[in-house]
Amino acid sequence: MQLVDERFVAREVNHDEMVCETLIEWYSRRPSLREVQVSVFDGVAVLRGRVTTNRDRALAVELALDAGADEVQDELMLTWPLAA
Repeated sequence: MQLVDERFVAREVNHDEMVCETLIEWYSRRPSLREVQVSVFDGVAVLRGRVTTNRDRALAVELALDAGADEVQDELMLTWPLAA
């Protein structure tokens, strides 16, 4: 009888790494946030890149807080989409 599935290996994940991985996944699911790069140091999420609206900027910050960041440093550039 086998009680432990040996395919799974437990490893310690630090808080910053967990927040960063979560945000990368969440941002990749939203076309408007795909150009946002994130790094996390001591619980502070640093957001860099481009967004086209203030609503996208607010969403990026809100998601960072929801993912577990203690603070968010917003270095996002607001760029307006070109008219077609």
